[in-house]
Amino acid sequence: MIRPLIYGAGTALLVFVAGCGDSSSPAADDPAEQEEQASAKPEIDDPAVAAAALRDVDPCALLDAGTLGKLGTVTPDSHSSAEWGECSVDVQDAKGNTVELVLRVGDQLILADDPAKELAGLPLVVDGDDGPAQCWVSVLTSYETSLGINFQVDYADGDACAAGRTALTGVVRELQGTPPRYQEVPDTSVLAADPCAAPDRKAVETALGQKTFVEPKDLHTCDFWSGDGTSYPQVSVRFYKGLPPDAGEGAPVDLGGGLSAVQTEEEDIVLSCDVSWRRVETPTEDEADGYGELVSVQYSDDTESGLDTSVACDKAAEVARTVVPSLDRA
Repeated sequence: MIRPLIYGAGTALLVFVAGCGDSSSPAADDPAEQEEQASAKPEIDDPAVAAAALRDVDPCALLDAGTLGKLGTVTPDSHSSAEWGECSVDVQDAKGNTVELVLRVGDQLILADDPAKELAGLPLVVDGDDGPAQCWVSVLTSYETSLGINFQVDYADGDACAAGRTALTGVVRELQGTPPRYQEVPDTSVLAADPCAAPDRKAVETALGQKTFVEPKDLHTCDFWSGDGTSYPQVSVRFYKGLPPDAGEGAPVDLGGGLSAVQTEEEDIVLSCDVSWRRVETPTEDEADGYGELVSVQYSDDTESGLDTSVACDKAAEVARTVVPSLDRA
């Protein structure tokens, strides 16, 4: 079973291998009992789970009594979210036991085999190899991008896979209806922007030196690889929330039109240069001044490539300069 952490900037993406540990059966009154055998790679044409429809869905607002009521009572004030499309929550079952759930909307799934079952009309992947107390339950929303919707469930006193199926059934049905969306989104927000469409493709190909392989990592992160596979060099475009890099952490770089970014270099497993800037400031009462929506363009290569970090930064900056007007037009 492979569950590596992906993306050097710190975004954790759980990766799944299909066909593992699907031995748990849902409770008798669980609507997820309606799983059906799926044909090999059926077309997923549900507009409710298309990437554009999911980007601005509020995952914490999804986790309420309407979607989780069959598991028990949602613990007040237990919702927590650090990134767009991700939220954790606790539920107390009828016996007072805690079900810990983490929902990820737009999670990357790596499938060894085509899913053999469906949940609410979508291909189902269940990984219960870690025993009945822990399970990952996912539905695939696109074969082309390998993105899906996932619940990570920890249920020390119950059947985590059955709980995950129940929770995911409720969430998918809510998405297929009228899902809750983020509120008070600024006009200049990048929340709904497609990171794979943001950079000029010719600029990316110039930076990489050849045609590119495009790999969405989630709804807000996209990798562009050299050639037709996941081989370095690589360009990554990411939209996220947080504090912008301090000017003291890196060097300023002019992106044109009066916009200045900060470029930071790193050399560890790979050599990289990241060019980041704040798109819009959106602090709330519990967030630090300067908190907001950030844009990152990163160029990376193998440390053995001999690439000079200044060249890596030049390449990242050139791609970033094409992202700025793209977002302005969106």
